[in-house]
Amino acid sequence: MDSAVELAPRVGAPLYSDVWPNRKVAKVAFLLAKGYSCTAIATELSDGTKQNQVASMALHWGISAKGTDRRHTYADVPVPLAAKFRTTLAAEASRRGIDLPELVARMAETICRDGLFGAVLDT
Repeated sequence: MDSAVELAPRVGAPLYSDVWPNRKVAKVAFLLAKGYSCTAIATELSDGTKQNQVASMALHWGISAKGTDRRHTYADVPVPLAAKFRTTLAAEASRRGIDLPELVARMAETICRDGLFGAVLDT
């Protein structure tokens, strides 16, 4: 960031305490790494910590936080796909400003979440 740029001071109470006990920091980092959402972590801590405080600390630490309310596990799923379909999907991903795996993951998540199996698979 350019040192000439000055940020306005934040008004109001901070979103998180600058000093968290090591045990709490370790637990939050561990749960974030396991894929827990910020809401789930705040609930797990049960010490009054709010979801936005966990999210702020994750951002401060440079750790990606999940936005959903449940714990997720992620795994690569190899999908054999003909070149013409990969090309079509890659073009759509590019149009949306994302990469091919992200597009396919979003499509699969939407189908599962919204129960669109019949609409997609039944012809």
